[in-house]
Amino acid sequence: MGHINKKGLKYFSDWAELFFLVLLGIGLMVGISSPSAVITYLVGFFAGVMAGRLIYERKNKLRAPYMLIVIGFVIGYVIGTFYGDKRVTFLLFIFGAVLMYYFLDKGIIKDTAF
Repeated sequence: MGHINKKGLKYFSDWAELFFLVLLGIGLMVGISSPSAVITYLVGFFAGVMAGRLIYERKNKLRAPYMLIVIGFVIGYVIGTFYGDKRVTFLLFIFGAVLMYYFLDKGIIKDTAF
């Protein structure tokens, strides 16, 4: 579960799984607190936009742990939504992620972090 580094400090080696669970819980809470279908859809879309940016940022680096974390959030969020169709929420998340990735990849939107 953890390893000891040269300084004798223990660190968590399964950080992606931990963050998966944390963001699953956060997504569940955000989904539960959404007051209407419109807000549910908007949050789903903009969470997808942020996920698309994260995936683009990790384009040429190790991205499997980050994908696991994103999947944790979206699963929690979709499960926690009471208003609106869960399939539409999931599709808006995917649409937002793909759209942002495409815009960044084509240079339509410039990311100042690069």
